[in-house]
Amino acid sequence: MSYNDDKRELLKLKQGIIEKSDTIKEDKNGYGDKAVYEVVGVKNKISNFFYHYKWHVIVTAFVAAVAAFLIISTVTREKGDIRILAFAQTTETAGSLYYKSMDIELALEQYTGDYDNNGYTHVDFYFMNINKDQDMNYYYTNQTKLFSEIGLGVSQMYIADKASILAILGEQDEEKAFEDLSALYPDDPQVTDKYYYKVKGSKFAEAALYVESCPEDMYIVVRNENFSSYNSGGNDIAEYHRRAMEVMDNIVNDKKINES
Repeated sequence: MSYNDDKRELLKLKQGIIEKSDTIKEDKNGYGDKAVYEVVGVKNKISNFFYHYKWHVIVTAFVAAVAAFLIISTVTREKGDIRILAFAQTTETAGSLYYKSMDIELALEQYTGDYDNNGYTHVDFYFMNINKDQDMNYYYTNQTKLFSEIGLGVSQMYIADKASILAILGEQDEEKAFEDLSALYPDDPQVTDKYYYKVKGSKFAEAALYVESCPEDMYIVVRNENFSSYNSGGNDIAEYHRRAMEVMDNIVNDKKINES
């Protein structure tokens, strides 16, 4: 019997149409002459409960489902063998990086080893748009995220336009902040101005399906041990740097660890 049937049964009792109900019992104990009617039967009680508290149940179930989704996503999310930051001030490069993020990430994974020995390779590729032409709330949010990531020191490799790379230096000199790629790869034509590996025209651009649309002003740099804003990561920082240098070497020499 539904809750509406119970209501009709109760109304008949109050009006004296019937004297007794099989589903609703009358209890006058402790209430003087005022009758208190109790719904009996498990099915009827369940129906009565949901009639009164259905929105509480729906909201609680929704919150529980969202919480479960977030927990499962966090637990099952692939952990990165390396973290690489991408950011841009110019409109062209920002749009291009955003559009090609997945292809760039997949290309980077071709040059990255299974450093944590978990059976698969994954690159945490973080893109942050720091172009001032966008909504300023997003701009400040992305800028804060970028400098927070730089401060953590987990990412030792950056992909960005030249202006953005120089912007993150603050008062530092390039010589102290970045690895001198020209000293490591003196004959590589993609290395420009000592510290910058030009993406356009490289084998890496081919791997990322980025041959034609890649902006001229896009570079890869690797920070060195003198880069400021390090946290106290100790040996972890040294390991992150070692991985970045190895991936950089694989990119320069087009040494693919994982063919797509």
